[in-house]
Amino acid sequence: MGKNTETSAGANTIDALYNLILDRKNSPSEGSYTCTLFSGGKDKILKKFGEEAVEAIIAAKGQGRQRLIEELSDLCYHTLVLMAEEGIVPEDIYSELNRRSALAKLRL
Repeated sequence: MGKNTETSAGANTIDALYNLILDRKNSPSEGSYTCTLFSGGKDKILKKFGEEAVEAIIAAKGQGRQRLIEELSDLCYHTLVLMAEEGIVPEDIYSELNRRSALAKLRL
């Protein structure tokens, strides 16, 4: 039960975080980290995205499970910021993953 509840809650969490990120983009709030990313433009967002990807790789090379979870969470957050910058919504990603899943099932 716990895993299924967490999985379905996961999509809701992603959607809620994405909506919060969009809110910060559309209604900047002074002192908000998310707003500083958007105010720095695409280059700043891409720089942070890259940094977080590298940190996730380093964590996977031996910093332990919890550290990897933390770094992957940072990468997910920065992915959502990049998506918001590019006008990509979570549903776009869900659809692409579903399409790939369907193709994988056909290949079995």
